[in-house]
Amino acid sequence: MLQVISKWRYRQYLYCISAMVSITASVIHGSWTSPFIPQLKSENSPIGVQLTTIQAALVVSLYTLGFFLGSALTLRAYDTFGRKIMFLVGDVLNLISWIFIFFARGPVALYIGRIIAGMGAIICSHVSSMYTGEISDNDNRGVMGYLNVLLSACGSVIGLVIGPYVSYKSFAIMAFCMAILAIVCLLLMPESPYFLIQKHKHEQAEKVIWKLASDASDKEFVSKRLQEITESVQKDMLNKSSINELLCSGKYTKPLLLNVGLYFILYMSGSSIIRSYLQTILNASESTISSDLSSLIFGVVYIVAVFISGQAVDRLGRKPLLLISCIVSAISMFVLGAYFYINETKSFDMAVVTWLPLTSLVVYEIFIAVGISPIPHVLFSELYPMNIKGIAIGTVGTVLTPIAVLIQLTYEPLNEFWGLYGTFWMYCACCIFGVFFTIFFLPETKGKSFQQIQREINKKWVVTSECIEDNDKL
Repeated sequence: MLQVISKWRYRQYLYCISAMVSITASVIHGSWTSPFIPQLKSENSPIGVQLTTIQAALVVSLYTLGFFLGSALTLRAYDTFGRKIMFLVGDVLNLISWIFIFFARGPVALYIGRIIAGMGAIICSHVSSMYTGEISDNDNRGVMGYLNVLLSACGSVIGLVIGPYVSYKSFAIMAFCMAILAIVCLLLMPESPYFLIQKHKHEQAEKVIWKLASDASDKEFVSKRLQEITESVQKDMLNKSSINELLCSGKYTKPLLLNVGLYFILYMSGSSIIRSYLQTILNASESTISSDLSSLIFGVVYIVAVFISGQAVDRLGRKPLLLISCIVSAISMFVLGAYFYINETKSFDMAVVTWLPLTSLVVYEIFIAVGISPIPHVLFSELYPMNIKGIAIGTVGTVLTPIAVLIQLTYEPLNEFWGLYGTFWMYCACCIFGVFFTIFFLPETKGKSFQQIQREINKKWVVTSECIEDNDKL
């Protein structure tokens, strides 16, 4: 038994979990609106002011505006201050956001709190993708990425599972304590060895590699790992590190397009809208199951689905999981849209199938958890070389989050314009786009090192640089 434990890289998982508590604490905001927006729009609003439909939509969507601000303001911060410091920044912003929400006496305080929350959440999300990719080995990077998503899922369903059963202020206090716990957990985790080598701190990097290795590892293994990381960082850092380099050099066009495509599918698939408005959607479906119980079922199923899919990512690979996810999610959204269309037109008595909306949503959430939600986070750390990774993550977030803001801000107006069924069919179309994107464009990165992935994505540039190196040697 002791021999088995000595060969298990348990500290990689421990540090990953310690870091991901920050994600769990920050993404609570994502589902917070599901139980509390109906309360805030009621006559017995917990802040003493009844929100209008537009004000409620702003409370939901300004969280995503925080994504934009957090991405734009931290383009260079990840490579300047390191992963651990950026986790701390995200956690502190999360703390501040709950203070605004707790003491809110009107919509303005909620707006400010939600924007700050979005900034903290996107910083934690970006740095977690980088950190988990950089502390894990090639053969378990996918599982570590899914561990990231699992803990993120735990945070996102806290609002769905606990929110309906506690008061507005009690929930804010609980979330505030979670943010404090996240800061305490940061004390357990080391800095990324990639970042340390980038800053020429080789001795510290070697100590971290020893920590990340199994107890059965020897000095030869650690030296080889240190050399591999050093060579990877040195090759990457030979290139420039700027937005102009990212957008104009041509070297990063393919990973950038892949990254944008994956996050476009994630945002446009409707996953964030479903969680934000889950109880509102269920109430509109006239389901015989209460919305509170439905939220509980929805949240538990989502966590179980993420846990199961995490076991398959390094066995089946990223591409098959994303393909399955897109296909089933498209079917679920089509069925849900069809239910609301038939129910609205009264062309059939839907009383016998009132279970269908919850079933469709649960199936949708299971398969969103299989691929559409986690795969972009897993691939984020794999697509870019070290010199451009931080800037790329910030740039993509800055470019795409306005789309997410627009989706959330226009959800209720679109429903009034063309009905719930039209909105869900739009999400269905986006998932169908994801099927074609996965088949024709997405590379498989399972079990490959960062250098191998870069060679396959940018064969032209890698071959050119190797020829230049050979000529220099001659």
